[in-house]
Amino acid sequence: MKKEIFDKEQKHLTETYEKLLNKKEEIVDQIAALNEKAVADKNDMRDNIRFDYADIETTMETLTEIEVWNRYIDTYNVESSSLSKKLETVNKLLESPYFAKISLQFDPSEEPESYYIGRAAISEKGPNQLIVDWRSPIAEVYYNQEMGHTSYTVDDREIPVDLKLRRQFDLCKDKLISYFDTQLAIEDPLLLKSLSQTHTDKMQAITATIQKEQNTVIRYPDVPVLLVDGIAGSGKTSVLLQRIAYLFYQKRKTLRPDQVCLMTLNPVFREYIDNVLPDMGETNPQTLTWREFLLSENVPYNDSDYDDTDASDLEKIRDELETLVPEADDFFDIRQKESVVLTKEDVLSVASKYNKKFPLGIRLIQIASDELEQRAKNNLHNMDDGTGSDSDSSDSTAKSEAAEDNRIENDYGSALSTIRNCSFINVTHIIQRILGVKKVTPAQWLYTRMLLTGRGDKNMRYVMVDEVQDYTRAQMMVFEKFYPNARFMLLGDEFQAIRQGTVKFAEIAQMAEDAGKKFVTLPLMTSYRSSPEITDKFAAILPDKKKMMVSSVKRPGEEVYVKACKTDKEYASELSKKIKEFGKEEGLTAVICRDPSSVDAIVAALGDKAPQIITGADALPKTGVFILELPYAKGLEFDHVILADADEKTYPDDELGRHCLYTAMSRATQHLAVIAKGELAANVG
Repeated sequence: MKKEIFDKEQKHLTETYEKLLNKKEEIVDQIAALNEKAVADKNDMRDNIRFDYADIETTMETLTEIEVWNRYIDTYNVESSSLSKKLETVNKLLESPYFAKISLQFDPSEEPESYYIGRAAISEKGPNQLIVDWRSPIAEVYYNQEMGHTSYTVDDREIPVDLKLRRQFDLCKDKLISYFDTQLAIEDPLLLKSLSQTHTDKMQAITATIQKEQNTVIRYPDVPVLLVDGIAGSGKTSVLLQRIAYLFYQKRKTLRPDQVCLMTLNPVFREYIDNVLPDMGETNPQTLTWREFLLSENVPYNDSDYDDTDASDLEKIRDELETLVPEADDFFDIRQKESVVLTKEDVLSVASKYNKKFPLGIRLIQIASDELEQRAKNNLHNMDDGTGSDSDSSDSTAKSEAAEDNRIENDYGSALSTIRNCSFINVTHIIQRILGVKKVTPAQWLYTRMLLTGRGDKNMRYVMVDEVQDYTRAQMMVFEKFYPNARFMLLGDEFQAIRQGTVKFAEIAQMAEDAGKKFVTLPLMTSYRSSPEITDKFAAILPDKKKMMVSSVKRPGEEVYVKACKTDKEYASELSKKIKEFGKEEGLTAVICRDPSSVDAIVAALGDKAPQIITGADALPKTGVFILELPYAKGLEFDHVILADADEKTYPDDELGRHCLYTAMSRATQHLAVIAKGELAANVG
């Protein structure tokens, strides 16, 4: 029976593959024909279009003709782009056409219908789909993993079905390697095979092995704030990327990649994930670190990836701006090159006039800006700052008002830009007055500027924050204000917070409640990353209540290697031995250190045999051994991990020490070696 099924599925795969090859050939022919037609039309345009501007009538005819050709070119570009995208989809499916099959019975009196699920959808001629997209409503039945009577949802309408078959495939191109009829995640052969594979420098999509609890997150209804609270190795980042792909699919007519922003802690992580969405046929959204976010907004004091601002400072600034009386040093002179157009005292006089009615904030600055611009234009009317205007006063007065405005815009744009961008506000001075400090932080500066000017990104629709537990509440307040219309998806694990003073999940919930936004928390409590032995080791650090909720996918593993070394010589020997041993294995080996001083100590101990050091500016190597600081390891996973500084001083028995130890050990998937010079950290076990 098994051979009969195998042969039948191989036959279907062969037929499907042949149809994909035919479709590829059709698309290639269409692209060639389109390009040939475009070249012919371009030659025709070159030979026949007349660029005649002799008089108004012929000029209008020429411009009309050019506009017609421009529209044609736009149509060609759209059609060419569409065909290229179709070809890209077919090429991806030719690598592996599908990964699953479901048989659904919609009515007891009818025969079950079969659907093959892949990374993208492709149709045969007519209404039938050759392959259905994993994000389609009907594919939800596969991921729900509920045999028998179940349902899926289309446009808020529940469709009841009877799931008769849930089959997984392991295939390569047009060759079927094996198939599995499965019901439960724990029996998922494809998942187990995927977990046993070695890692490279790039994250792989989990489309074929999405588990039920992960699918719940990916397909969860749109809410203003969604927090995914998952243990180490539960697939939070993979789920995040799959949800982005799902949102693009669901809102493909209205959602653009530039309307989705992903906040990440370091550039290493961005490089690690950059091929996941393209492999699913989607464009990567904008991905920013905190420092890059500040740079994009020209925020001063942006020389750090971290921000230690206390949220109470932002709250104090917000409250005291309501009653703050402006003074001259709260503003800058408005200049055109070296010439002062309006002094800061002039700016103060305008601001003070409106401050009687409005507090120092958006409304006041907007009204003041309008008057300042008019005053500036009046002052600039006869000013010549050497920018190239040859008009004298009599000539200027003879010109029309529109022409004079145009001259001022062209010749004195710098001064006007200062006003329109509200760059005349001395944000730093205002903060120093309110807080009584000399040093101003990036979060304080940006938050205050937003309060004063209303500047932010009102077009952003989704903001995804990975490793949210390593951001501060002040940073979250900045994101909330900067992206006022965005929905937030936050992913993290409070026990992986490796810095002091970061935001608690209860605080995030309170922020949402204060803003009147619906807040939902979804848990991910199964570890797919690490072997059971490694999972048990890092889970032992968790509080008892959390520890009881953790589970891992069972697969063969090895015991964690733990060694405390008494001498420098023994330490260097143990470290060298494990580096050599793990280096012979396939995949990536990370030697993780908590901080730069640990890195320096290890390099000193190993000398010229020390592995390469990966910093925040580097991408991961494709294979081999390397040294990595813990902050750069966040969100990443490696086949083999050597925790090389697991002593009680580096990882003390306090909350932060436990969090760092838990985070470091949970990076490993297959092998974990915990080595210390001196006494082992208390929580190594």
